[in-house]
Amino acid sequence: MKTNIKIIGTVFSLLAFQCCVIEAATNAAAFTPSNPPGMQPLANHNSPAWRAARMFQHGANLGNYLETPPGQNWGITVSADEFAAMKREGFDHVRVPVGWHHYAGAAPDFTLAPEIFSRVDFVVTNALANQLAVMINIHHFDELDKDPAKATAEFLAIWRQIAAHYKDFPDQLVFELDNEPHGKATTALMNPIHARAIAEIRQSNPHRTIVVEPGGWGGIGELKNLILPPDDNVMVSVHCYDPFYFTHQGASWAGPDTKATGIQFPGPPAKPLVPDASLDLKPWVVDWIKKYNTLPADKNPSSPLAFTDKLKFVRAWSDYYGYPVHLGEFGSYTKADPTSRANFYAAFRRAAEAQKIGWCIWDWSAGFRYWDKSNQRPLPGMHAALFGGLN
Repeated sequence: MKTNIKIIGTVFSLLAFQCCVIEAATNAAAFTPSNPPGMQPLANHNSPAWRAARMFQHGANLGNYLETPPGQNWGITVSADEFAAMKREGFDHVRVPVGWHHYAGAAPDFTLAPEIFSRVDFVVTNALANQLAVMINIHHFDELDKDPAKATAEFLAIWRQIAAHYKDFPDQLVFELDNEPHGKATTALMNPIHARAIAEIRQSNPHRTIVVEPGGWGGIGELKNLILPPDDNVMVSVHCYDPFYFTHQGASWAGPDTKATGIQFPGPPAKPLVPDASLDLKPWVVDWIKKYNTLPADKNPSSPLAFTDKLKFVRAWSDYYGYPVHLGEFGSYTKADPTSRANFYAAFRRAAEAQKIGWCIWDWSAGFRYWDKSNQRPLPGMHAALFGGLN
């Protein structure tokens, strides 16, 4: 997730458009394989990656924490006892966004500062001590998104060092190569770069589970362009924040399309939403709000309709190509009312579990938070939404 206020709104307007459009492939009644010929299916669904996926069913992201550049403070700290709280709540893993590149030295070695290893070690060791699996990644590596060819050497050097540092850690630690590739880091362009990173990691971690995201911000619609090496210990991760105008309402960093607040889940509302005219909303946002106000629940854009077919597509893609898929991010910003947030998380969780897809909320205690740190308990309705009647 991108919550850095420095990110320009136009990028998020594009993300909003992408998230609000369900591609034709996701609406297909039956799955039709469409990846390039280089993407060969794996037959074994009892592979190391599938066994690893069982450890990553109900997770939380430690957002706005270790991905923060040095000298900046996004207001998030994590104490050792919070990992015990995560476990008590029912989470089985944590996803740890890390801004490793902020701590890399000059070329050609790009040596990582000991400080970042110390900070990540604190998270990894405390999570593992509380029987939580851990997924660490490279997060907000903007240089890679702007010029993948130029940044590849640094990308590989960072992973070479991470892999060497954690080579003796247990299998409950997995590596996710890069968070939400976008911009010039298209799926097609990143396919061979990711393959090189996997080969690099395999030199020191032959049995480590590795996670790969497609381009388009980890978009589900980009699965069709993914080409992975025939490695039976690779998982795929996708992100989904649909319905975007609900989940990101009032998020200042998300651009002008999310200025309208008061959107409920599920729609339609008992009283139609009339946004302030001063917001100067774009025609497509006005049209979405009109549908939200008027369409019945089974056709409403602020309903499970926004994500159910997408998750069915993820399941079908995973079954055909043989790579387990993890839902690395979903969530709703706290500008939404508490009841709607709880309704959304419950509906999304049920839809993911119906497709047997492990999930990881964004986030534990930041702007999309589950945990109320001031009161040491979940926000209203959140525990029941994610763990009530858990299958």
